[in-house]
Amino acid sequence: MSVDRLFWSRRVRVFDLDGTLIHTLPDLAGALNQALREMGFRALPESLVRASLHAGLEGTVVAACTYLRLPEQVQAPLLARYRRCYAAGLVLRSSPFDGVPEMLALLSARREPLAVCTNKSQREAEELLAAFGLRRHFAVVVGADTCAERKPHPLPLRHAVARLGAKLGEALFVGDSAVDAACARAAGTAHLWYGRGYGMPPQGCEWRIDSYRELLAARLPIAA
Repeated sequence: MSVDRLFWSRRVRVFDLDGTLIHTLPDLAGALNQALREMGFRALPESLVRASLHAGLEGTVVAACTYLRLPEQVQAPLLARYRRCYAAGLVLRSSPFDGVPEMLALLSARREPLAVCTNKSQREAEELLAAFGLRRHFAVVVGADTCAERKPHPLPLRHAVARLGAKLGEALFVGDSAVDAACARAAGTAHLWYGRGYGMPPQGCEWRIDSYRELLAARLPIAA
C-alpha cells in the first residue's frame, strides 16, 4: 500500500505533537536554558533537548542533570522552573510544520475524526494547539497525564482511538520518533513516520513522509 492510500483510507488519524505537527524545539530549548541559568547552571545545546523531548519535560530534565552531573535532588526544582519558563514562552519561536494547517483544515472539512497523542501534559498540548488555531480540528487530545501510562506504552493511543469511536486496526498514528513507532506497534496500529521531525527512522519503518504537502497533493476521495 502506498503512503498516500494508507493516510487517506484510514477511518481515524492520531498525531504526535512535538516534531510532528508543530516545530517546538526552539521554545523548549530556550525555556530549559532559562531555567538552568536562573538556578545558576550553564546552558545546554539544543541537541540535548532534541534527543530527549519525546520523554516530555521530565525526560529532558533527567537528560540535562545527567549531562551536567547534577545531583538527583536538583531534578524536581529544575522541572518546576522549566515548566514555568515554558508556559511563559510557549509560542515565542514555535510554528506548525509546513502544510499542517491546510491538511488539518481539509480533514476537518471532510468531517474525519482526529486526535493528538503526546508526551506533553494535556494542558500544555491544549494551549499549544489553541495558540495556532489548531485545537478546533481535534475531537480528542491525550497528554502524558491523561492516562495512567505515557508513550511508548500503548494505553494513551488506545484511549485516543477509543474516544474517536474506532477500532485500533482502523487508525493511523503519525509521529516522528521511535517512541511513537513503539507505541503504535504495541497498540496494533499502523504508524506513519514524519521525517522532518526530531527522531531517527524507527527500526522497520515501512511508511514515511517528509512533507504534508505530499499528502495534500495526493488526497483521495472519500470511500463510498
